[in-house]
Amino acid sequence: MNPRSLRLRLLGGAALWIILALLVAGFAIGWMFTANVERSMRDGLTASLNRLVAQIDPLAEEPVPGDALPDPRYGTPLSGIYWQVEIPGSEDSWRSRSLGDHVLETRGAAAPDGTERFGTLAGPGAQSLSAMVREVSFSTDAGPRVFRVTLAEDRALLDESIRRFGGDLMLALAVLGVALILAAWLQVQLGLKPLEHLREGIGAVRRGEAQKLPPRYPAEVLPLVGEVNELLSQQQKSMEFARARAADLAHGLKTPLSVLRNLAAHMQTTGHAEAGQQVDEIVGEMDDRVEYQLRLSRLRMRTRAHQLSASLNEAVDRTVAVLSRTQEGEELDWQTKLAPGLKVDIDRHDLMELVGVILENAAKWGKSRVRVAGRRDGAFAELTISDDGPGLTEEQIARLGVRGQRHDESRRGSGLGLSIALEVVALNAGTVHFARAAEGGLAATVRLPLA
Repeated sequence: MNPRSLRLRLLGGAALWIILALLVAGFAIGWMFTANVERSMRDGLTASLNRLVAQIDPLAEEPVPGDALPDPRYGTPLSGIYWQVEIPGSEDSWRSRSLGDHVLETRGAAAPDGTERFGTLAGPGAQSLSAMVREVSFSTDAGPRVFRVTLAEDRALLDESIRRFGGDLMLALAVLGVALILAAWLQVQLGLKPLEHLREGIGAVRRGEAQKLPPRYPAEVLPLVGEVNELLSQQQKSMEFARARAADLAHGLKTPLSVLRNLAAHMQTTGHAEAGQQVDEIVGEMDDRVEYQLRLSRLRMRTRAHQLSASLNEAVDRTVAVLSRTQEGEELDWQTKLAPGLKVDIDRHDLMELVGVILENAAKWGKSRVRVAGRRDGAFAELTISDDGPGLTEEQIARLGVRGQRHDESRRGSGLGLSIALEVVALNAGTVHFARAAEGGLAATVRLPLA
């Protein structure tokens, strides 16, 4: 894909922001889940700790009964939930049966001001415990009695829950990310669809199927459509103006040239034959150039985006029918052999001009026969026109099509016909090749793209 593609930029930007947003959301959701799970554990430990504190009898020999908390897990060894009551600075301590002989190391874990602290302690069986520790003081006749009360729970379940939630969260966010990227892709496709329609509309204008773009576009694209239509209108007007001015200029020169030609003829009959001949030749050259420009002004300018269709068979048949009725053509044997249904990508008028120029040249030079053959050659149509005229040398063939070049000054003509043929072929992505024909005359092979 083109790195400068607007589609790639939009989709890449959307995908980048979606991925970044999901990563941030994943971290935030994971952190909030962990915080809430730990808060829930801390609240549960605090509630159990409050119940345990309420069960303490500071005057009894055993201040805390073994069944101080009714949860049966406290009576199951290594169950993962434990309590411990101890007197700071002494060896006296009371524990739940689940702790067995293990003593929780709580020195420094509780605040001396009676507030509780939440932290991590080492438990039995290498367990990591989340613990709530509080020091409580009871007033007695013998003075205050302080107890350090600890409630602890194995973090393995908590960590496993966090890990599983993280895995599920990553999977869910991955699925969501794919869905969002697909949605962004669909949005980009739909958003750029009017531009594709605009390209198709411009293509229709280039192919001659429409004069301008229709106003059936979203409001955001309509200003561009208006500018394109204005540009097309101005271009059409400029081309028509230039063609009209060229034609007007050429036609305007016809009358003065006719006057000069008559003046040259008068000079030749009044004793100024040499000067009259020179003027007549100059006038003839000017007239030929005017005619050449007139014929060029009728050619249709093409671009690669134009797609036209014209029948090569019809152009050849019509031209041969006309030339066979002329003084030169009626004496020739016209032999045509064309593959059926040859359609070429060229304007119909330009094709008639091209075929007419080459066939007219063959009719002018041919002695008795003109052969026309047409066939398909891959993506091209190939038309070969040959005559049995006197032919040309290799040097003369190389100069064919050069504007104004004439190889026999005794024959009528300007030498501009084949140059017009080259102009037409160049405008329509074709080629023309001149060679000596098998009959001895000239063979012209024209290749044009098939429609």
